[in-house]
This record gives sequence, structure tokens and C-alpha cells, in this order.
Amino acid sequence: MALPFAGKHCVVVGATGVIGSSIAKAFAQQGAVISLLGRSAVDIRSRLEPQLRPYGLPETDSATAAAQKDIPSAHRFIRLDASNREEIKTLFSPRASSKPQDGTAVGPIDVLVNCAGISQTTLLKRTPDEEISSIVDTNLLATILVCKHAKMRPNGMPSTPCKVPMCSSTQLITPTRFPGCIINVSSLMATKGGLGASAYAASKAGVIGFTRALCREMASRSIRVNALLPGWVNSSMWTDLKPEVQQAYLKDTPLNRVADPEEVANAALFLASNGFANNCILNLDGGLSAA
Repeated sequence: MALPFAGKHCVVVGATGVIGSSIAKAFAQQGAVISLLGRSAVDIRSRLEPQLRPYGLPETDSATAAAQKDIPSAHRFIRLDASNREEIKTLFSPRASSKPQDGTAVGPIDVLVNCAGISQTTLLKRTPDEEISSIVDTNLLATILVCKHAKMRPNGMPSTPCKVPMCSSTQLITPTRFPGCIINVSSLMATKGGLGASAYAASKAGVIGFTRALCREMASRSIRVNALLPGWVNSSMWTDLKPEVQQAYLKDTPLNRVADPEEVANAALFLASNGFANNCILNLDGGLSAA
């Protein structure tokens, strides 16, 4: 049976972070060719590339093969400063996207994942204006601009039946065309807030509002738009917290643990593979949002 995302092009913005790299690995494991974008994407290539399932085009009919000529032939690592508006515009421009085999071309895209982000650990009064601007530019404005300039494949490309990756059932989904999908990674703090994270929370809340509005705009092209809201994840953002702060969060979390990055990646796979998931704001916080 063909892998669910075989012949699909997945672009991960912010692919050098713990969540972004896990999402990239998950989609590669399911057959997609990945464009990994990030400020240090080129620098981490030697470490991360061996962890990606090598990409190989599936055996297809002539019509599908023709549609696949405009996607990359291998995984790519491309530098992108998500806070730089001109870099985003240039990288996703129609001129660049018309040359998919070029190492700097990004598009057409079947699955777009926006997860570039920087955190905040200071009270608003103590946060420099420049840092606030950087938080908003990276976490919110970059998501908006990437979605604006990205060349999403309308209606997707012809698709063969595929098994839902996270489902143990043998039921197959058989769409006649693979629907394009945008996944914007927000945060639990968008709805719950957090001490010393006011600008961060505001930027991530903006991602949710943007996702809901963009869903309506993309409807005519059958491109789905969803948001993923992770809670605490086993990453440097978590391990840098003081032990007493960690214990306070764990006490409020019904599952009494943080998420593995792979669990967040599996949630992204679900949002991309479920053809009826649209305007889906998916909490993945172990129940912390209920506290």
C-alpha cells in the first residue's frame, strides 16, 4: 500500500526547532518530500537529514506523474529568517516557485506547517520593545505572510487510496483529489495565558484568529486551514523552567506529564490526513486547559 503522503510536498517553517523537526520527520516517514525552512536549517542538515526517511516518488499513472513534476525530488534545507518580511516574500514568490528543482524554490505546496516561534520569559514591563516586536513578527506576522505568499496547490493532486496514519482501523480514505492543507502551530497560552508571556500569548492568540478567518478565504480553493495548540512539550522551553514551576504545571495537568514532540507531530499528521478537518483548533495539552 502506498504511503499516505507519497508524492506530496510538505513545507515546514520553523523546522529547526524541536516541534518543527519532529513534524518534518513524521511527514517524511509517511512518504512526503520535505522542505525544511529555518534560520539554521542549512547548519543542522548533517544532523537532521539522516533522521528523515529518504524520499522516492511512488509508482503512478501518467497523469499523476505529470502533476508531480513540479515538486522537489529530495528533501531540502533552506535558510529562512521568519522575522524578515523580504526573505519570506522572495522565497515564496511565484518566480522562485516556478523552479521546484532549484534549491531555493518553495512551491507548489500540498501541506504547509507554520511553527516558527520564539518564547518570552519576562514580565511585560521588563520586556524591551524590540523583543516584543520580534515575538510578534516571528510568531504571528510570519505566519500571515507565509500564508499570503505561499503557492498552495489548489484542490491538491490526484491521490490513490491511503490509510489514515494514526488509525488502527483498516478503513481507507479515498479522495479523488488530495486537499491542500495549512497547519498553524499556536499554543495553549493563546487561550490560557501565562505569567511572563503576555506578548507571546497575544501573538499565539492572533494565530488562532487568523486561522479562523483564513479558513473562509481558502474555501473556494478547497484548501483546509487548521491550528494546533500544544501545551508544554519536552523541549528546552520546558527544561529551562525552574523545578518548582514545572511541578506547578504538572500538578494542574490531569495526565501529570508533558508531551513528547512526536505526539505533537502525530496531531499534525491527523490534521493533514483528515479531509474534513477544517477550522479545527486542536488542543494537545494533556488536559491542562481544563485546569
